[in-house]
Amino acid sequence: MQIPIKKTIDKIPGGMMVVPLFLGVLVNTFLPQFLKIGGFTTALFGPKASSTILACFMFLIGSQINFKLAPKALKKGAILITGKFIVGAGIGILVGKVFGPAGVLGLSPLAILAALTNCNGGLYASLASQYGDETDVGAYAILSLKDGPFFTLVALGASGLAQVPISALVAVMIPIVIGMVLGNLDSDMRAFLGSSKLLLIPFFSFPLGAGMDLTTIVQAGIPGIILGVIASLTGIGAYILLKLFKEEPIIGLATGSTAGNAVATPAAVAAIDPTVASIAAVATAQVAASCVVSAIVCPFIVSYTFKVLRNNKMKKLDNEAAS
Repeated sequence: MQIPIKKTIDKIPGGMMVVPLFLGVLVNTFLPQFLKIGGFTTALFGPKASSTILACFMFLIGSQINFKLAPKALKKGAILITGKFIVGAGIGILVGKVFGPAGVLGLSPLAILAALTNCNGGLYASLASQYGDETDVGAYAILSLKDGPFFTLVALGASGLAQVPISALVAVMIPIVIGMVLGNLDSDMRAFLGSSKLLLIPFFSFPLGAGMDLTTIVQAGIPGIILGVIASLTGIGAYILLKLFKEEPIIGLATGSTAGNAVATPAAVAAIDPTVASIAAVATAQVAASCVVSAIVCPFIVSYTFKVLRNNKMKKLDNEAAS
């Protein structure tokens, strides 16, 4: 008898990240001794297992960044990533400066920056295919640079909210850069490495969950939902910049989401700066909630705005024809 496990998981926004994460939480809550049994079991499923697997994931992400695209796609990608970062980092830094490390509404600057300085690539590509053109889809080659903790670390370091040495930023980028070089030298190698990328997601998300318990998930609650709604609106920065550069702006709103791999960012930051370790677990749960909520809300925002702009354009054409 076949059980449609993957199809069921795929119906959940960010499911391949969120479901194993939640399973890790359940195991750590009710069977914590399983994670401490030792050997390969602890090495693969224990809380400390995520770092090496995540580093490998960053290498694979880098291998998929192709810089041989048309200049217009590169231009759009640069605009998208700049607009997204300005809004996301701006909100996180502002909260940190005004309210301090504890944040506001139960949301720490760490959780805000981790959730708002990147976007769900799969969701963006899907929306770009539906509401944009091939250059909008191709822009993801640059937009994918925001995957992982790099931009969050840059924002945290620049704001003084965490101690992030330059060596730590370099260490984060090295696996990505090596993968990028390899993927651009050989398209066959890019295809080979790309086929392995998705496989690692559940393997680093389960150990992340294994570092939390159900209390952490409950604490994420309403703040996590609020974070997801805010993330859904961060595409406005890219929208405005595209409009300023005389490009079709609608696709900028498609950056208004939180990437599944952002769930790993608080743990990555805590590994570099132990002073934020105490809030990393709650931040992780909140970012996971943001991933789910924003993946639901963002498409509605893009669809609604597209319809409004299209109707306004048609009315303008009708008025011009009538006159």
